[in-house]
Amino acid sequence: MQIKDKVFLVTGAGSGLGAATARMLAEAGAKVVLADLNREAGEKLSLELGASTCFVETDVANEASAVNAVNTAISMFGGLQGLVNCAGIGNAGKVLGKEGPQPLADFARSVQINLIGTYYVTRQALTQM
Repeated sequence: MQIKDKVFLVTGAGSGLGAATARMLAEAGAKVVLADLNREAGEKLSLELGASTCFVETDVANEASAVNAVNTAISMFGGLQGLVNCAGIGNAGKVLGKEGPQPLADFARSVQINLIGTYYVTRQALTQM
């Protein structure tokens, strides 16, 4: 795949795998939209990587926020050719621990972010690719 001059949206770009992916893409000449909930980390990375990137505060578990991230790629860079979903959370609790069953809300939050959030962003991105 040709990366140079292509536009990518990277979710979870504020840290970890998302930040490393965004950095690699920018260094290869791509234009990169950095999507993350952590504004401070995302803006810092965007400053580090330069004008070929922009940050957009994004909650992947919110469909309107996913739409906004995709629309930012279109408005800032004129298109979208790639998506890398790295946003996600870990659920460290056991189904049944010493304190009893894990709260269902914890599991539901993980599903909302890791599965449904990935679907929201992918669904919106594909309409522009």
